Amino acid sequence: MGLFVPDEHAEYLKKMAVQYVKLVSSASINLEPHVKSLHISLAYRFDEAAYDDLKTLVDELQPLGPASWELRLYSRDPRFAKHQVHKVTQGYAPQASDELELVLGDYIYLDEKELEGSADGWVHGTSWLTGVTGCLPAVYTQRVAESDAWTLHRAISLGNQGAGADSKSESDSNTDGEMSYPHEDASLLGQEKSEEFYKDWGKYWESVKLHKTEGILNVTHGSGVDWKDQPNSEKGDVEIMTTTTEIPKESEGDDAKRWVFAMRHGERVDLTYGHWVNFCFDEQGRYVRKDLNMPLTLGERAGGKDAYAKDTPLTRIGRFQAHLVGEGMRLAGVTVKHVYASAALRCVETAHEFLKGLQADPSVKIRVEPGLFEFKLWHMAKGLTPFMTPQELQKAGYNVDVDYKPYVNIDVESTETLEDFYARNEKVMQSAVNDTAAEGGNVIFVGHASTLDMTAFAVHKLTTPTDAPYQLSKHLLRVPYCALAALRGKPWRLVSPPVPPSINSSSGRFDWKLLNDIIKQ
Repeated sequence: MGLFVPDEHAEYLKKMAVQYVKLVSSASINLEPHVKSLHISLAYRFDEAAYDDLKTLVDELQPLGPASWELRLYSRDPRFAKHQVHKVTQGYAPQASDELELVLGDYIYLDEKELEGSADGWVHGTSWLTGVTGCLPAVYTQRVAESDAWTLHRAISLGNQGAGADSKSESDSNTDGEMSYPHEDASLLGQEKSEEFYKDWGKYWESVKLHKTEGILNVTHGSGVDWKDQPNSEKGDVEIMTTTTEIPKESEGDDAKRWVFAMRHGERVDLTYGHWVNFCFDEQGRYVRKDLNMPLTLGERAGGKDAYAKDTPLTRIGRFQAHLVGEGMRLAGVTVKHVYASAALRCVETAHEFLKGLQADPSVKIRVEPGLFEFKLWHMAKGLTPFMTPQELQKAGYNVDVDYKPYVNIDVESTETLEDFYARNEKVMQSAVNDTAAEGGNVIFVGHASTLDMTAFAVHKLTTPTDAPYQLSKHLLRVPYCALAALRGKPWRLVSPPVPPSINSSSGRFDWKLLNDIIKQ
């Protein structure tokens, strides 16, 4: 039992499928058109005794709401057509040569027989990002829909998306409620991310109500609210104890007490919305904002929208996060004279907003350093795009030093080993600290999650040389957007940053059409 597409519409879709198969068949691709009736199954393989009750329920359904149809072109790896797709939920660094590295954002192809036959929870799987096969702990993954690992190439709206037969066009409408806005054709943008957030928030809220969970500030940064020990917490009345620390303003030219900072970039557009480029660029390749948290504009760059798909900008919240860190640094009386940023756009934008919050002199420019980019192998499956040039960045409004000569240039089309990754980061960080010592002034490296522990390791080696190899930290998953690390010298030692940390909750996209349910009551 289910909902079936009417014959006239089903026939239209079948013709499109047949036409598509004819077109691709000319390219020596073997493909069969999908001509079965499209439907949504409501009941399947049910007990015969339940037939009457189920039929009554189905008959009561009135699917009268407007439907939005999209024609989407996906590709997938045919080698794993009969495998399950699992999403990595926790990172894992291999301890043996036959183990598979697990990276957040990756998907793993698993044979169902592997899962059923495993006695200790370890299974063989293949990475979607790298194609590498190895053993992994299945508990670090979660099964998701197979389509999550498909690659979306094109999405085309069919008909008047989201509108019923009685809807008016924008030109026929004089009311705000009926007007069509540019963002209306992106109703699915960030949908999965929103749903994930709503589920997580629901679990958290229930834990707060049922178990009196501690305040998040107490969990992440020392003293805060203890919900369990407050006598009036049942009524929602909580006495909050706060402490403040006076931070003396630094003196200029005190080279023995220089700061070296490392900061991760702010919130990314791609990890916030998922597939965003197909929604936000028109057929002429022009960017159109479809959400308030998206950038107002995007600068021109070689590669256009395809380049932005692989080199994401920051969200508006991401820019604000970086601004807050700069503002906090200014209020703490700390200045920064030397700014180095990974060549990834999100890092340059973070450095730019940091300097704005710091209210730094315009002469303090961003030195774009490709050597600070994260491990290239993480991007090899989808490929890297050439970074924006300093000239493109300057034209887009970023205060970069166009005359700066990087310590390291990287080839985005070649792979690298972990040792290569460590070596180039260490070279940049140690060279920058040493080369700016005579001039004086504090240094900040703006990069990725790995930049914080790489900086701590590389700069500490200037004081305490060691031949011990750098190990990829197991704490990378606990480095949030715009996290800040600090070292003070000399001798160089890890210290508490002069800026407090920050946290903000996620938020899903609101669908105003939900209010129609209220009106109909």
